[in-house]
Amino acid sequence: MGVGLSFVPDDVLRVMEKIHEAGSDVWVVGGALRDILLEIEPKDWDLATSASTGKIISLFPRVIPVGIRHGTVQVHTRTRDIEVTSFEPPGEAGILKDLGRRDFTMNSLALSYPDGVLIDPHRGREDLKAGLIRAVGNPRARFSEDPLRIVRAARICGIYGFKVDRAAFDAMRELSAKLESVSGERIRDEILKILLAANASGAFDLLRKSGALARLLPGLDAAVNIETGRGSGVSIFTHTIACIINCPKIIRIRLAALFLKIAAPTAQVGADGQMTDFRRESARSAGQTMKMWNMSNRSIDEVSTLVAHQLPPEAPSWSDARIRRFITAVHPELIDDFIALAEAEILSGGHVEAGIEKIRQLRARMRTQIERISALSVRELALSGDDIMKILDLPPGPEVGKVLDHLFDLVQEDPDLNTRESLSRIVEREKNSGI
Repeated sequence: MGVGLSFVPDDVLRVMEKIHEAGSDVWVVGGALRDILLEIEPKDWDLATSASTGKIISLFPRVIPVGIRHGTVQVHTRTRDIEVTSFEPPGEAGILKDLGRRDFTMNSLALSYPDGVLIDPHRGREDLKAGLIRAVGNPRARFSEDPLRIVRAARICGIYGFKVDRAAFDAMRELSAKLESVSGERIRDEILKILLAANASGAFDLLRKSGALARLLPGLDAAVNIETGRGSGVSIFTHTIACIINCPKIIRIRLAALFLKIAAPTAQVGADGQMTDFRRESARSAGQTMKMWNMSNRSIDEVSTLVAHQLPPEAPSWSDARIRRFITAVHPELIDDFIALAEAEILSGGHVEAGIEKIRQLRARMRTQIERISALSVRELALSGDDIMKILDLPPGPEVGKVLDHLFDLVQEDPDLNTRESLSRIVEREKNSGI
C-alpha cells in the first residue's frame, strides 16, 4: 500500500537514511502514521529497526537509553527526540512481529524506508476510518501485557472521539483491577492528557463504564449516583466532568476541577439539602492522589489550595476586607484560577447569566484589592519582631508572634496601617492591653 515519505520531517528522514545505509531495515511506526492518516500534525515520531540498540548508539552522537532493556533508545536531533525500537528478525517478518505486539490496530501501522510503502496487517486504517479502538489480536492478552492500555483507550477516545469495540471493552472490564499494579507516573501522564482532551466527557465515561475509574479515582466513581444537592437531579460525577470541560485548558485548573467535590460522597447533607463542607477533605484527597502520581510539591500545593479554598456561592457579596483576607490566604497568583473554577461551576449549573456577571464583578474587585494589599504575610509588616521586642521589652518567644499576628490582622482590615509609625503607635497604645 503506497503512501510515500513526503510528509516525514527532514531530520527523521536523515536518521532513517543513516540506519538504512548501515545495512538495517527501518520503518516509521505508531502514532505519527495514525495522526497523518487523520490529517493531524504528529507530535512524536517513532521508528522501528532491525539494528540493535548498540548499533544505533554507535551511529549517532546523542542517544538517550530511555528503555534499553526493551530495545528502545531516543536519538536526539536539533529538532526533536526520536524514539527508536529494535526488533528481530530482520525484514518484513521482524516488523510484522513488532506490530503484532502493539496495543491498538490504529497504532499497528508501519511505513518502510526508502520506498515509502505502508503495511497494515491488522486493518488499522479501516478502524481509523470507522473511528474504532480495537486491540491487536486478543484484547485480553493485550491488556494483560500492560493494563495501562485500558486508560490509553480512554485517552484515545477523549482525543479523537473514537469508540471502543465490544471485545476490547469486555477485556477492559475484566482486567481493570490490574490497574492497581501500574505506576502512578504512568497513570498521571494519561489522566493529564484526558483532562485536556476535546472529548474528556467520553473518556471519563469509558473509564467509569469499564470499571477503571473505581481503581483510579474511587471518590469520583462513587459520585455517579449522588446528587450535587437534594432534588438537583444532577450527579456529582456529571457536574465534575462539566466543570472540567468548562475550565480553561490549563492543567492546574482542570486538575482542581477534577478534585473539587471528590470527597462529597462521604459528606453529610444539611437541613438545606446541600452538602456540608467537604472542601478540606477533597483537598486532602487531591494531595494524596497527586502524591501517588508523583507530581511536584508545587503542583500538589497549588491544586490543593484551589480545592480547599474554592469560592463559596456567597463570595460575590464579600466585603473588601474579606476579599483581602482571602487573597492573603491563597496568594494573588491563584486568583484568576479561583475565578475560572467559579465560572466553570456556574456554567455547569443554572442561573448562568446572573452568576457569571457576579463572578466577573468579584474578579474586578479582587484585582482592585490586590493593589491595596500592603502585606501578604507578617514578614511584610513594616514592624519586625525585633521592633516589637524593643517596644514591649519582650524576650524572643511566642508572645512576639501573637503581637505580629494581631498587627497583621489589623493591616488586612486596613492596609493603610502598614507603616512603621502607625504600627508602633498601635503597639505602644495597647502595651498593657494583653495583645
